[in-house]
Amino acid sequence: MKDGLRVAVAGASGIGKHHAKWFDQAGAQVVGFLGSNEQSITATSQVLREIFPFSGRGYCDLDQMLAEETPDILDVCLPNEAHFDCVQHALKQGCHVLCEKPMVWDTQGASQAQAQTLVDLARRCDRHLGICTQYAAATPQYLQLYESARGSLANIDTFYAEMETVARGRRRTAEEIWVDMGPHPLSVLLAWIPDGVIEPASLQVEMADGETRARFDFVDSRGSCSCEVVVRDLIGGQPVRRFGANGFLVECTGRSAADGIYRSVLSAGGKELMGEDFMSLLVAQYVQVVKRPDLLPLVTGEIGLRNLSLQLQILQGA
Repeated sequence: MKDGLRVAVAGASGIGKHHAKWFDQAGAQVVGFLGSNEQSITATSQVLREIFPFSGRGYCDLDQMLAEETPDILDVCLPNEAHFDCVQHALKQGCHVLCEKPMVWDTQGASQAQAQTLVDLARRCDRHLGICTQYAAATPQYLQLYESARGSLANIDTFYAEMETVARGRRRTAEEIWVDMGPHPLSVLLAWIPDGVIEPASLQVEMADGETRARFDFVDSRGSCSCEVVVRDLIGGQPVRRFGANGFLVECTGRSAADGIYRSVLSAGGKELMGEDFMSLLVAQYVQVVKRPDLLPLVTGEIGLRNLSLQLQILQGA
């Protein structure tokens, strides 16, 4: 039974098709999607119908889609450089917006100002702006494993995250990899230390072929946390994704459960914990946020702005 929330997806041929499926599973009605041309719309429509009961319509024009479908939520999965214009327009048209990471990316150096503009606009329009840095949803599962092995996580003295992805078709530069993957480990760090800042003198960044590695002290009112974050592309093989505090690292994988639904799996010390897919959790929570004004997105626009600020600071330190 659908709950009446109408969702449109801007860019549904890649990760957006999974977003559409997750919104459908969360009880919302996916009413349309934005494509680049009629040929891609036909192909994407077929793919969507194969993965969930999609009966919406594809559009080449954002204005037309918003006017004819009047979605409550616009889910933005366009290329990074297109995020700003699309999110800004949707907010002005009265939509709540869930946007892929990074919130914005401007090759001319205006990313910080653009992100601030969107956060301010969402506040003025009284709309929810959420950002898809879904590893923030992994922290409750992590804490279960940590506490079963070590007890309460009272202080975070060290933080480590290593996240790989398999290159698709070409070897990306270290900067491109950082733009794509950097928000994920930073989202976990911000979930634990939301008010932390990078001590500038501590920042060390190495950008080699296919890898970015950053070391820094992350400081808040409680003290300092020594951090190391690594993101890299692989030519092939199984990518590693692990993170943790105080030397207690968990491996992040996933597999289909007995019911056929893909689940996240965190494992450490011979124990593993299976739960909902992190992105599925984030989407389902966002649907609840739009229905209940007392809730906030798992990753708000303000948190997305902080994440982007850290991402830019590390990039500039290279």
